Amino acid sequence: MGSYCTIYFDDIDVWAAKTVVPDEWCAMFQESDRLVRNSPDPEDEDSAVVYEAVREVVLARLSLLGCTAPVARERLITWLEAQRATWDEYRSEEGGEWAEGQAEALRTLTPEIWYARVAQVLATQYTEDEPFDEIDRLMREEEDSPLWFDGYGSLLSLRALLDACPDVRTVTLDISDLIGGGWLSEDERVCEARRKDSGLEPRPLAPTVILAEGSSDIRVLQRSLPVLFPEWQDYFSFFNHDELEKKVDGGANYLVKFLTAFAAARAPFRVVAVFDNDTAGVQAYDQASALGLPDNIIVVRLPDIGLARAYPTVGPQGHHIVDVNGKAASIELYLGREALMIDGELRPVRWKGYVQAADAYQGEVTGKSEVERAFLRALPTFSSPVEARAAFPELVSVWEEIYGVVERSAEMAQRKLHGRTRIEV
Repeated sequence: MGSYCTIYFDDIDVWAAKTVVPDEWCAMFQESDRLVRNSPDPEDEDSAVVYEAVREVVLARLSLLGCTAPVARERLITWLEAQRATWDEYRSEEGGEWAEGQAEALRTLTPEIWYARVAQVLATQYTEDEPFDEIDRLMREEEDSPLWFDGYGSLLSLRALLDACPDVRTVTLDISDLIGGGWLSEDERVCEARRKDSGLEPRPLAPTVILAEGSSDIRVLQRSLPVLFPEWQDYFSFFNHDELEKKVDGGANYLVKFLTAFAAARAPFRVVAVFDNDTAGVQAYDQASALGLPDNIIVVRLPDIGLARAYPTVGPQGHHIVDVNGKAASIELYLGREALMIDGELRPVRWKGYVQAADAYQGEVTGKSEVERAFLRALPTFSSPVEARAAFPELVSVWEEIYGVVERSAEMAQRKLHGRTRIEV
């Protein structure tokens, strides 16, 4: 009979794959999702090995892969239109009465009915219950079922199925049978290994590479991700200046040069370049945005934040409270009030050089290294991501900005993959 891995929605068997774990299934999970469950029977020595994540986490990861709810619905509509045309043609041929039932069912089946029927179909697809109408029969077909409109086991199909089942709490990939059958070793780190093997593949396993102006920006982003959003950590990697034998130059202008080089080399992976929200960063961001970069190379700057709208500054004209968004908001201003405090007050921004091209001064917070050290000391002290996110709302806004641009880029790539533009529904 062979060995299978299986995707479950809670306890409902949704998909199965023989012998191997498909890459697309690995793309929904990361190694931290791995669980080993011992049998409740003390005489049973077998254990279940699974990857499991809650519904909200899986939906967020699917969006990072471009499998958003709108794209999945569009693909379903496209499939329905093609199937209707095919079966109407069968019905119109001489002797086409045999196609009448399915053609009519496809005409009746709308996206709304599809989404309304999915939960019941999944719960009954392997039972011997008789279909109660032609649509039910069609959706319970083993082959060519509307459940698998984007192909059996595809991520877009899974996204739509999960959207149609709002009561599902967890999604599970069970690899126990493959381990028992000798196809996988018991301690094999399947998701981690697949990501390493597919590092240059743009879909679906390759992580998005994050570039920034300097090593401190990268250090902050890299160290904060597993604390703030641990469920995303395998979906991003970081270009680290300090890891190379000869350190790579940093700064906003160098980041623009890196992007130009990646574009010229036609890098096959997704890249996000994060510019500071200061005078030099905004100028370089505008310059990079005007380069006509390919869709997989994305530029973003640190977002405006409330803390920076009225921030203490010092310069030749003395001490003033100023909106430093776009003028002096480098990564340090996103590391939380506690890290920015000295002697009970916020460390001031000091105005430095004049940037002629931008007709504005550049500023930076005093004691940048001390701010970063205080932040890094605080990171391990939080008991949960929720607590950490509450402590660093400005940094959360940075990660939400990055997540948003990656989601939109991946969504666009999914639409191009299927050769379609947005369908209004």
